[in-house]
Amino acid sequence: MTQNENNNAEDLIQFIWNKRKLLIIITIIGAVASIIYSLVIQEKYKSTVTVFPAKSTTVAFTDEVHPEQSASTFGEEEEAEQMIQVLQSGDIRNAIISKYNLMEHYEIDTSSKIKFTALNKTYEENVSFSRTKYGSVLIEVMDKNPQMAADIANDIADLFDKAKNRMINARSKEALAVAESERNKLRDQIQMIVDSLGALNKRGVVDKETRPTLITALANAKDGNTKKLIESKILATDKYGSIYSNYENKLEWMNIRLSTKDAVYEQLKSDANSIFSHKFTVESASASEKKAYPIRWLIVVVSTISTFLFAIVLLLIFEKLKELKRKES
Repeated sequence: MTQNENNNAEDLIQFIWNKRKLLIIITIIGAVASIIYSLVIQEKYKSTVTVFPAKSTTVAFTDEVHPEQSASTFGEEEEAEQMIQVLQSGDIRNAIISKYNLMEHYEIDTSSKIKFTALNKTYEENVSFSRTKYGSVLIEVMDKNPQMAADIANDIADLFDKAKNRMINARSKEALAVAESERNKLRDQIQMIVDSLGALNKRGVVDKETRPTLITALANAKDGNTKKLIESKILATDKYGSIYSNYENKLEWMNIRLSTKDAVYEQLKSDANSIFSHKFTVESASASEKKAYPIRWLIVVVSTISTFLFAIVLLLIFEKLKELKRKES
């Protein structure tokens, strides 16, 4: 420290010593006030639910399931952030407010013009969500009633599944209607091809597997009627065989497409109607036996120290003002 800084420090210490009685009185008053304040603060109890988000939000119907689609895979940072966004949604907040009548429980003035703003603010002060370094999400609820705090925390966790299922179901139902329309359209096209193949069969056209046997059958035929029938099939197949083969190839390709569309349809149908859990609950909330707020000794210590420091600043300001007035006079 320089000589000037040394002098300033000594002056400050001397000033505090000179004003010690006043500082002690002010500090004692601040300490007493903080004690009284800490005693009248409403006690609150905290309950916590620890959950992990699931990686997959649906049940896969395909034969080959990617590891990320497994129902047993834990979610990562992205899923945890998404979970917090859903937990903070108005749907969950309003459901909890309605079920527990929080307007009355939080003693909100119902005649106030900003009663809903006050209610939401109080809710946000008592209900919080955070992500841990392990990827889990903590649902923390503070309340003057320990059992209610636990019940609200557990209900919020349950409402997460309901809220997410509702969103998935609503979106999937729209996609399901489109998938069903496309599948039905493809089925109609397949039926048209099947009908066309049936008509060609009536004309005597045979499929490509049967064609090589017609010549042998004709050579082995013993009566005229049989020969005429086989000859008519050979003529019809020569004339319409390429068309028949084209329909056969097209039918095979369209059946493959239909199989894919059936799988998509079943997946969307499941998504649109299933009730699926999207979380792993590590620990459910239980009623706390020990209050979490206020920490009275901490309030008293911080308030007392703050009062002492604030008193020094005020006295220094008053002393400086006196000095300036003397110089002016």
